[in-house]
Amino acid sequence: DPAKMEENNIRFQAKYRKIEENEVRYEEFQCDDAEYMLIAFGSSARICQKVVEIARAEGIKLGLLRPITLWPFPKKVIAAYADKVKGMLSVELNAGQMVEDVRLAVNGKIKVEHFGRLGGIVFTPDEVLNALKELIIEN
Repeated sequence: DPAKMEENNIRFQAKYRKIEENEVRYEEFQCDDAEYMLIAFGSSARICQKVVEIARAEGIKLGLLRPITLWPFPKKVIAAYADKVKGMLSVELNAGQMVEDVRLAVNGKIKVEHFGRLGGIVFTPDEVLNALKELIIEN
């Protein structure tokens, strides 16, 4: 019955909105004065903490936002940072599945690029910092 299906879908949509309001989880690392941000989850986020430390030692005000939940995605907090920072780098150990979510969240306000590795190759903090400089800071 299409009418009952629609009723169920409306109920599900309300449930999803409630989850998005109450279940978003993320961690911020040195974001208070950040001019640039890394967005990373999982193993990538741990590496990116070191990137933040190295960048700050070089005078680059870098922060890290680590989504703990990928659904619901922390789009509101990322959107808020789009008003504060100059650019974001989505750092992923994959082909860039999260970067599109970050781009949707910032809605074109700032530059968002992807840096990642595939096939089990883990990037180094220096590789991430170089990507940030090449893709975000110098462009």
